[in-house]
Parts: sequence; C-alpha cells; structure tokens
Amino acid sequence: MTDAVVVIYSGGMDSFTLLHRARARGLRVHALSFNYGQRHVRELDVARSVCADLGIPHKVIDIRAMSEVMSGSALTSDEDIPEGHYEEENMKATVVPNRNMILLSLATGYAVTVDAGAVWYGAHGGDHAIYPDCRPEFVEKMDAVCRVANYEPVGIEAPFMHMSKGDILAEGVKLGLDYANTWTCYNGREKACGLCGSCVERLEAFAENDIPDPLAYETGR
Repeated sequence: MTDAVVVIYSGGMDSFTLLHRARARGLRVHALSFNYGQRHVRELDVARSVCADLGIPHKVIDIRAMSEVMSGSALTSDEDIPEGHYEEENMKATVVPNRNMILLSLATGYAVTVDAGAVWYGAHGGDHAIYPDCRPEFVEKMDAVCRVANYEPVGIEAPFMHMSKGDILAEGVKLGLDYANTWTCYNGREKACGLCGSCVERLEAFAENDIPDPLAYETGR
C-alpha cells in the first residue's frame, strides 16, 4: 500500500492542521490548492509559503475558467460577504456550487498520477449545517466512486469529519503549529474582518482553547 496522500490545502487553519497531521503520521504529502476565483485568494499565498518552508510538493491549479458553471456564490462574486455564524441562513450565500465534488475529482486524478492512495480534505463538523459537500454522506459516496473510477483505487477521507474547529485547533496546538501561517477570512483584505462566518468560527475556536489568535483583525480582536 502506498504511503503517499494528496492533501487539498486551501491555506486555512483546517487544511493547515490536516497537512501537519499527515506529516506527523509519516505519510508522503502532496499538497494541492485551487484558484477558483475566490476573493480570499491570498490564502493561496499562505499555502505556497508554508509548503516551501516544509519542502512539500505543492501544486496550485487554476480553474477560474470554470467560473461560469460555479457561479452564484458570495465567495466568487462582488456580492457582499454575509456576516454571522455558519448556522445562520444567510451563510448559504457562501456555498460555491458543487465545489468539493469538482475539487475532489481533480485531486483524485492527481493522486493516481503521483501514486497516492488517498485524498484528504478538511471538512469538519462545523461545516455540516451549511455545506452539503462537507457532510458524512457526501464523503462516503465520493469515497465509493473514487475507489472504482480508475484502475488504481483512491480513497476520499475527511479525518476531521466529526470534530469541531475547536477540536482541530487543539490538535494543532499539540503539534506545536503556528496559526499565524494561515488565512481564514472570506474577505481578502490586509486584515481579517472578524465578522464573516469563517472568522467567527475561528475566533470561537481560539476562545474555546483559551489562547490568542495570532492574526490581526479589523475589529481589533
């Protein structure tokens, strides 16, 4: 069995922790990031920097040409980013149509290319309320499909599926990770906004673990 894994690495704190979990388990990591036209594209700069420092093979795939079939999200348009918690109805505006099915399909092809036995991505319990493609049933079915889609079976795994963001942060703290090397905010400005769903959940995770967030926020948090 291959000891290689493709980690879908956005540059956010969940995938940052996932990347290091794979390394801590002795797996050969191939990091894969996507530019799908997200307004918080600065997360990709963070991802590049981290992978360069760690010496991890890293590819950034530009799929902005697919924007016409992945439109309608506040993350990829001029629409205002909604504020509040992920469980609120207005956060549905941040759903990018079919994003994870597309990204996982591309990552599976890459896994076959680099002889990796699995693709990991950072879906977690806090995503379930608003993102259909982060729920257990989606992962289970994508895993089943990707195991038969090629001559080489590739598993789809979401190791944080039943963890909260606070749990993920706690694991990262145990690994000694520096979360200054992440970008979470849906707004791609100089500082994190502190108000979008992604920022709110991140700040809750740090508060839950009783540690300060190293990022600078527009709200002064």
